[in-house]
Amino acid sequence: MTHAASDEYARFTAYGHQLIAVHHRLLGHLDDLRDGSVPDRELAVHCRTLCSAVTRHHTGEDETVFPVLAARHPQLRSFLAELDRDHRIIAGLLTRLTALSGRLGAAPTEAGRDELRMELDGLAAVLETHFIGEEKRLVEVLNAVDPSVGLTGLDEPVR
Repeated sequence: MTHAASDEYARFTAYGHQLIAVHHRLLGHLDDLRDGSVPDRELAVHCRTLCSAVTRHHTGEDETVFPVLAARHPQLRSFLAELDRDHRIIAGLLTRLTALSGRLGAAPTEAGRDELRMELDGLAAVLETHFIGEEKRLVEVLNAVDPSVGLTGLDEPVR
């Protein structure tokens, strides 16, 4: 097997590691918003981008990944249902954040930035807890999935 072929094989057999990488990218993007490194004029766009990326990631899991895992690992069905509930709660947080970022516009006030920071802190707490639980229970299972299954939604880029 060539080096390139072995890299490709490793990529396809490491769904769990892809999941962790996506979580790190999403949390990194969230940290950028929380720490003030995004200029005010770009804040609203970056918030909506984060919201869209998290939504795409969770939709991919719900529609593609979780059904495969539920079929192959019935013992995970209850946990997967909990993750689905988390996704709905997170979707509500993302809806509020999207609406708030739309109201802020390109020149947020100090009060607007404070409100946004509170929303981002709440989202960060929920996402961090959600991601840790998901990774603890699913990484090993995902890494064992046959690459021919073609799971999607794990390696969506943050745009």
